[in-house]
Amino acid sequence: MELKFYIESGIIESFVLGLATEEEVEELQHMRRLYPELDTEVEFVERRLERAAFDEPAMPPVEIRERVLQKIRWEEGHGHSDPSSNYTFINIQPKDGNHIMVHRWWKIFFIIFFIMSKVFLFLAIFYYLKYRMSQEQQRSDNLHQMIRQEQTQSPLL
Repeated sequence: MELKFYIESGIIESFVLGLATEEEVEELQHMRRLYPELDTEVEFVERRLERAAFDEPAMPPVEIRERVLQKIRWEEGHGHSDPSSNYTFINIQPKDGNHIMVHRWWKIFFIIFFIMSKVFLFLAIFYYLKYRMSQEQQRSDNLHQMIRQEQTQSPLL
């Protein structure tokens, strides 16, 4: 009587589907050692679920198939073969190991960035030197003005 209740509890179906917890699996293994007829019941449930899966299959949506095939193509090294794809890929694993391939717009961006940084560096140095020259000129003018004031104040020299 206990065996019939155990079979009808659904634990065998959970085990076959992989949904059983560790405790349930251990309990089922223990019961299989005690009652060998449970082995035939497990095989029966496996065959029944397999037949149900093949007799009444549910076809997945077409989008799923395309995504899987695209992933397979990518893993095989074909990259993204779909021309309507919005993705831009950067190859960071070059074949020869000497260079990395990037999108051409990034190359242009980095060249412009490099040139602009050199222009700004030149302008910063230029205006710094111009500022120093104006400061020296101002000091020189102040010194000459002080000397003239001293000369005008002391006519004895």
